[in-house]
Amino acid sequence: MSQPPKSQEEINALIAKKRAEVLSRIANMNLPTGGGASAPRPRPPPPPPPLVSQPAKPPLDQVSLQDTIAATRARIEAKLRSQNFGSAAAPPPVPKQTQVHTQELHPMLRDDYKPIVPNAKRAKLSTMPRISSIKANQRKEPPRELKIDHEAPASFSDPSKNPYYDAHMGGRPNAEPQARKHAKQFHFVRPGQFVAQAEKQRAEAKMEQLKVEIAERAAKARLAEEVLDVTAIRPPEPPVVEWWDMPFLSNKESYDEGFKIDGPESLVTVYVQHPVPIEPPESIRTMSTAPSQLILTRKERKKIRRQRRIDQQREHREKVMLGLEPPAKPKLRMSNFMNVMATQSVPDPTKLEAEVRKQMQERLDKHIAQNQARKLTKEQRKEKAESKAQEAEIRDGLVCAVFKVNKLSHSQHRYKVSINADQMNLTGCALAWPQMSVVVVEGAAKFVKAYKKLMLRRIDWTDSQPKLESTTPGGGEAAEERVDYSDNECHLIWQGEIEKRRFTQFRLRKCPTEMQAKGWLVGAGCDSFWQLAKQYDPNDNITALDPFS
Repeated sequence: MSQPPKSQEEINALIAKKRAEVLSRIANMNLPTGGGASAPRPRPPPPPPPLVSQPAKPPLDQVSLQDTIAATRARIEAKLRSQNFGSAAAPPPVPKQTQVHTQELHPMLRDDYKPIVPNAKRAKLSTMPRISSIKANQRKEPPRELKIDHEAPASFSDPSKNPYYDAHMGGRPNAEPQARKHAKQFHFVRPGQFVAQAEKQRAEAKMEQLKVEIAERAAKARLAEEVLDVTAIRPPEPPVVEWWDMPFLSNKESYDEGFKIDGPESLVTVYVQHPVPIEPPESIRTMSTAPSQLILTRKERKKIRRQRRIDQQREHREKVMLGLEPPAKPKLRMSNFMNVMATQSVPDPTKLEAEVRKQMQERLDKHIAQNQARKLTKEQRKEKAESKAQEAEIRDGLVCAVFKVNKLSHSQHRYKVSINADQMNLTGCALAWPQMSVVVVEGAAKFVKAYKKLMLRRIDWTDSQPKLESTTPGGGEAAEERVDYSDNECHLIWQGEIEKRRFTQFRLRKCPTEMQAKGWLVGAGCDSFWQLAKQYDPNDNITALDPFS
């Protein structure tokens, strides 16, 4: 790269050369100085050449350069105005400048540049906004409000004067527009709210129904006679004198005469009276040790059994190792005898197979013989069932149940009622009267519960199959009138605990009269059951019982 000249003459020569280049470039643009005719649109100047690194130049005369730029800009603006508006305005005179270094700016880089477009497209051209065009930065114009210049005429308020009024669409008093109603908010309902309301309403309705029934019963019949047999349910009244106070009373029939505290006959002394020892039950006396209160679960019992068997096998192995016991023979089967006898020579496999089958049969016979030896006889099974029933009575207590059956004339029904009572070790009676029947059973709570299922669920009381004794050997039917069992039912009318049995066995009695049926119950001291069965109403919600509660 050449070094810049340092003499003043060389600098002046360079400035003159540059000034000549600028003037020649301006002259080549062919800008007219005047005239009314519009000149053809000039071609845009070529883009400036790319900047390249040049050697540094000395500073130019700033005043002359600015004057040249201003004169050039004025001539270009005059030419543009003459083309746009058709005027023949002459450009202002340009002062002559000599020896000035000028540098032209591109027209599109100036601040006052306006694009030249045809007249047809000029109307569609819009200036670009000088601010951000993002929707968030634009000012939102307020909505325009519609103004009503005049009110609705009076003829629209009167439906009779409106030719378009339709009475089927709903009668509004006026035709003026109404304000739009806002939608209601959505509210969630708590789970179970309507269910609770429904249950409350059902309970109130049931209570009202019960009140009406009680009022009707009290008003319709004599309440003193209509009430259920109170004497059968009411406990006995307390005695006038309690048994534990009698030894201390002067008069054992009343508390009025005082107590015997002083004197030789009084039981109150300075000595301490020790209670008399009572013998424990037989089951506890016969036991070698006290009964254990610990009750093991099924998993614990299995674990104890498994550990006991492991100990027994370990002890047997130790005795075999010490020579105290002979080793057990291998348990041969058809599936494993070849593996067991693999180390031994077998001259006759057929004989070995027969020996294996013989051992298998011996083991099976031994197993069957042990089961037969442990099997109980018929008398032993009966004694075992009776002992279990007695244990259940002692453990759970005695329970009595009374049933009312509309018709107990069918032989199959009578057989099922009696045979199940005998098998369950229940005592009582079944009284068959033509108008109704009463069944009384007493026994352990477990068996009474099973008997209730028989009477209330298992037996079909509406079954009208022919009786077993209704046909004669000749094939003809006996002259008996047929009974309709379609309305036959069985109900539990009373159930409760008792101290002791009132019957020795279960008997079924046919009673043609009411007095005869009631006499059987009077002998056992439970005649109130008959009155209770006569007064029982299955449709009465007050006296109805839950049979399996």
